Amino acid sequence: MTMEEFDLPEFIFGEFPIKDGGFNDERQFIFHKGVSLIEIIAFDEFIHVIDSSKISKQYSYFGEDFSLTYHTNNTEHLGLNPMEVLDKAWEFYRDYLIWEDTNEH
Repeated sequence: MTMEEFDLPEFIFGEFPIKDGGFNDERQFIFHKGVSLIEIIAFDEFIHVIDSSKISKQYSYFGEDFSLTYHTNNTEHLGLNPMEVLDKAWEFYRDYLIWEDTNEH
């Protein structure tokens, strides 16, 4: 294995691994290229917490609505369009949802 293989992937998925029945149990995040943090907000769980001052975009998966919202947005530092990054992040997350639906635990 070489050091080049240890570069960060474009997107990293994260959630709180230990569930305690609290507010954070259902929160999920996507880390983009080590510089931006995007939260995945499921409307049926967190619709009332969306901050309209933050850049976000809505998506849908089999009738379930989500908003991808930046907590930190440093896409311009990389010369990227923030909305295009959200679209790519959604593709990444949608692939995760498909994987979850087809690989029952």
